[in-house]
Amino acid sequence: MLSPEASAEPGKWYTERAEYLRGIMDAFSDPLVETVVVMSSAQIGKTECLNNVVGYFVDYAPSPILVVEPTIEVGKAWSKDRLSTMIRDTPSLKGRVRDVRSRDSNNNTLHKRFEGGHITIAGANSAASLRARPIRVVLCDDVDAFPVSAGSEGDPINLAVKRTTTFWNRKIGLFSTPTIDEESRIAAAYALSDQRKFFVPCVHCGERQVLIWNRDNRERLWWPKGEPLKARYICPYCDGQITDAYKAKMVRHGQWRAEAEFSGTAGFWINELCSPWVSFGQLATKFLESKDRPSDLQVFINTSLGETWKQVVMSKGEDEILKARVDLDPQTVPEGAVALTCGIDVQKIGFWFVVRAWDRNLTSWLIHYGFLSTWEDVENLLYHTEYQGVDGRRHYIWRVAIDTGGGAKEEGLSMTEETYWWIVRNVGRGVALWGTKGASNTIPGKFRPGEELMKTPSGKKLPHWFRIIRIDTDQMKDLYHYGIEQAAQHGPNAIYLHRDTGKDYALQVLAEEKRRDKNGAMEWKKVRKDNHLLDAEVLALSVAQPQWIGGGVNLIPGKETGPQATASVEAPAPREERRVAYNRPSWLERER
Repeated sequence: MLSPEASAEPGKWYTERAEYLRGIMDAFSDPLVETVVVMSSAQIGKTECLNNVVGYFVDYAPSPILVVEPTIEVGKAWSKDRLSTMIRDTPSLKGRVRDVRSRDSNNNTLHKRFEGGHITIAGANSAASLRARPIRVVLCDDVDAFPVSAGSEGDPINLAVKRTTTFWNRKIGLFSTPTIDEESRIAAAYALSDQRKFFVPCVHCGERQVLIWNRDNRERLWWPKGEPLKARYICPYCDGQITDAYKAKMVRHGQWRAEAEFSGTAGFWINELCSPWVSFGQLATKFLESKDRPSDLQVFINTSLGETWKQVVMSKGEDEILKARVDLDPQTVPEGAVALTCGIDVQKIGFWFVVRAWDRNLTSWLIHYGFLSTWEDVENLLYHTEYQGVDGRRHYIWRVAIDTGGGAKEEGLSMTEETYWWIVRNVGRGVALWGTKGASNTIPGKFRPGEELMKTPSGKKLPHWFRIIRIDTDQMKDLYHYGIEQAAQHGPNAIYLHRDTGKDYALQVLAEEKRRDKNGAMEWKKVRKDNHLLDAEVLALSVAQPQWIGGGVNLIPGKETGPQATASVEAPAPREERRVAYNRPSWLERER
């Protein structure tokens, strides 16, 4: 029974609603199958399938069962919201599994006993919860979200599977949407399976096919321009248009076909194109909302198409970077730009900076970069520098993100403290100003208040409104290199450089490369010391993104909506007529 708390369609379970789940569930009762791998998109009924497998072994084949979720917290949520409600509402299970009682040590949120077995819920991040007792049935959910190691004891899947060693009739289930190619656990497991795919008949010509987004370099989902909700699937054999009205019939007559040899592991792959809960139009709309932003496009490919994201290992040469140069004079704003952002990397000896011009579609142009020696130079750049547009309009910097690292100085305040107090003095002068700290896997624009942000390193209390923003530097470096590649193709999110961008710039943005660590995970590593302009680019890119506080440049109206409707004119007019060009100091040139 589907519970009202956990399903939009509560009541008795009918496999006919999602016929493709029948083959997956039957594999768990097939004596020839030891391992079942399900690599899928979201919204196909994966969790209900896992719930049904648990219910089957409780009711028909009582056994010790271990369900592994990415963390203990996720495991508790699944137990309370999905498992407990299923047991409560399904008569055959309610009579076998007792209710959770605070005084019953044999039956609680993470451990439920029944005659002939038990259900134990574990977290992949807890080695202790994975090695407790012998298990016949191991079900690992969302395996691509599992940590690389459970503490210091190794791969959590291997730890869980070791619990099944004494059972000749063991069953192992791995469920997940995929993530990055060559890093995805579920994709690797599926590759070792018999690789079953769900073939459905075309309602027009009868040819059986797998519903996929792209076939023969052609997107199979089509819709009238500007009307994604009218999307329909185009049959590759007869070019017939298949609407959502036909989907249920096609899926009901679908069948699983293996594309590799069977050796004890049954693998299943399916995506949202077959889902009865997601229409073709909804899928097309999700694609349009995500296609111009790499991080969103990855989510779409992983969770809607059920495919891995092919992550390019970032290793480029100077010439590849400089291919992004266009016919644009330095310190000149191209037509169509609606905002200027600036990133400043603070060092003990001075400040490296970049200034980028943006259009609403997140295409950008480097218009200015260099080195500044003093805080006065920084203020001149932000508050007194005017940039001329190719269309004659004046532009000023709209947002600036300034690094608050900087390291120690030989005497006086540290650069971190100097930066804090400089920000305190200059917030509210007309340019949106943020102090920043880099941190991988955080959300740009999200406040992370804490002791370190409320006081300076020497313990002086900062104003309560002092603003420090965490930036996902890894994500922004990915975005930068993606944009450089797009520039060569004049694609979306292209990152262009002005015509005089030199090798000095290229060397600094190439000072880090994306490589695999000893565990096979991707990470950015320094390959030379000076990476300051790359850090400045990360800052300038971050404050333009849609998830930033107050929205990104995509929310700024273009000039066609009204005269002078550009974000860059939000800054005050310069207090003195000067146009400053900043270059690296001569001593730095000599040193190089």
